[in-house]
Amino acid sequence: MADKPTVRKNNRSLYRLFLRPGPFVLVALGIAATAIVPTIISELPHLSFRSEYRLTRDAVVVTPGPPDWVPEAFLTQIIDGELWPVEGTSMLEETLVGQIAGAFAAHPWVAEVVRVERRFPARVMVKVKYRRPVAWIEVPGQSIPVDVTGVCLPKEDLAVSDSSRYPLVRGVVSQPPSQVGVAWDDPGLLAAARLARELGPHWESFGLSAIVVQRRDEEPAVDDRVFLQMLTRGGSRVVWGRPPGTRHPGELTVAQKLGRLKQFISYFDSLDPPQGPYEINIRHWREIIYRRLGSESAQRMRLPVIR
Repeated sequence: MADKPTVRKNNRSLYRLFLRPGPFVLVALGIAATAIVPTIISELPHLSFRSEYRLTRDAVVVTPGPPDWVPEAFLTQIIDGELWPVEGTSMLEETLVGQIAGAFAAHPWVAEVVRVERRFPARVMVKVKYRRPVAWIEVPGQSIPVDVTGVCLPKEDLAVSDSSRYPLVRGVVSQPPSQVGVAWDDPGLLAAARLARELGPHWESFGLSAIVVQRRDEEPAVDDRVFLQMLTRGGSRVVWGRPPGTRHPGELTVAQKLGRLKQFISYFDSLDPPQGPYEINIRHWREIIYRRLGSESAQRMRLPVIR
């Protein structure tokens, strides 16, 4: 019985609180908002229908811009391709970023799609990494450009002058892929492509004409079974050995071998000295061994390595 006055007192306090204007107005506004706001929103024009929220050809910006070996029509080729979203697709479409990334990734000159960003009003920023040609692979009837990973590139996109801009690789016996943008899975080719990348800056000054793939086995499965040589324009032959990146013990580094080539050129003014052509072996630790080609009995001469 002693609790009844307390209960009545609490009820009266709640009743007075509810009748105050502030709480009553808040409750009323909440009820009205629940009923009215959805109706108002449904009557507003949806952003996806506005022109500034629609994908257009001019809305795409690629960074960095294509290098000189990538065709000027690079972006047009992608936008006109089958994988590109339909013109006018809403920028709010959930799958838009994935579609754009897929369209760029499918192009043979794109090595990686780093990022795709949507911006408003309608703008798409695409950051990519491009493939770079490092060599021409000579096969019967044609030569095919590849990047350092062995991916075949569109030769029609390269100028005629590019045929001498990149090293020529000989001795690859496997068949190329049937389409561009696909890796040519041949250990000898991959080894030569890595060497071509290292020699690229020196190709002209060294007077080189080709990289030749040699095999210890018919179908090498690892780099250690692939050996490389280079031919000079004067007919000399440089014994390079195992490809760059090999972990075979005792093999000189790329820097050491390049140093020996530079030393030989500094001493003779060329990789094609008088009375040549020569075989030049740069694989030894203490000396460069060279001999005249054409006779196995030719005297082997030695040039001590300058350390």
